[in-house]
Amino acid sequence: MSERDKIIEKIKKCLALSVSCNEHEAAAALRQAKKLMEQHGVSDLDMQAAEVSEKSARAGAMKHPANWEASLASDIAKAFACRCLFGYNWTKGCGEWTFVGTGAAPDVAEYAFKVLFRQAKAARAAHIKTRLRRCKAGTKTRRADLYCEGWVRSVTALLGKFAGGESNPQAMDAYMATNYPSLRDLQSRNRNAERKLREHEEMDYFHGRDAGRNAELNRGVGGATAPLALE
Repeated sequence: MSERDKIIEKIKKCLALSVSCNEHEAAAALRQAKKLMEQHGVSDLDMQAAEVSEKSARAGAMKHPANWEASLASDIAKAFACRCLFGYNWTKGCGEWTFVGTGAAPDVAEYAFKVLFRQAKAARAAHIKTRLRRCKAGTKTRRADLYCEGWVRSVTALLGKFAGGESNPQAMDAYMATNYPSLRDLQSRNRNAERKLREHEEMDYFHGRDAGRNAELNRGVGGATAPLALE
């Protein structure tokens, strides 16, 4: 933890005490919080941003993830009241999805992405093995993408029951402005763009829709094991 982070933690503790039932204690805590903010140049915006954290999960691509993967990450972020970013991690040498939110939301979103992404890839591999093994490599990848788009579509519909507004959008805006001031739109990859799909290609999508209804997501955060009712 940096010195600035330590100062912000002290300020947060003072602000917590400032709502004490003891008027004198509350007033003293508020004065101390304001004093620390002035001394260390900590603004109200900084304090709002301090409520936010982020968690990252390894992506399947380094620069341009497939449309279905981008949709999965985006829909999970929405379901768990997070914002989702994609970037390249130079230290690890891989692409990453980052989930930004308050409280436990980033942890839950990261867990959900890891679990569902792993299931999507396993379902994709099984579909290729059983239905696409005689196709050329390029055709196999393109049709498998259609399958995954269908798979994600079903999972997204099931995840929708979790959807809710951000608990503190002002804090999220402050965090994003401070930590990610130069964001750009993600350029995901659509291997079927501007193609008129044939009947067997459309069936890849619908096979994915059927398989996606069997996705499972257990409560890995917090130690519970009950499913999150994606069935």
